[in-house]
Amino acid sequence: HNSVPLNIDESITAIQNSRRRLVLLFLDELETPIGVDELAEAITVLETGKKRYELGAQDRKSVYVALIQVHLDTLDDLGAVVYDDQSKRVWPTGATAPLVSIIRYLQSVCDADNY
Repeated sequence: HNSVPLNIDESITAIQNSRRRLVLLFLDELETPIGVDELAEAITVLETGKKRYELGAQDRKSVYVALIQVHLDTLDDLGAVVYDDQSKRVWPTGATAPLVSIIRYLQSVCDADNY
């Protein structure tokens, strides 16, 4: 089992919000940095259940704004991801995979269909 290089409070903060969990789950699958616009679109698809081509600009925009104004800074400050606000790119850190393991464990034992 991978240990999380964050303390308990930091780990809980990182995974307490469903959108932050989705960011971590999505980044765990990546080898290279991703643009916030692409990340926002992927999260919008997961949250709404719509296909990419069905998404409206407002759907994407609200997720994009929340990511850049709140969630990515929080995850970056904790060391759970790296967020470069100049290039608007995000990538995983050594904490991402262990946090995803915790998320996946909680998904397996909790009575919920969400993220």
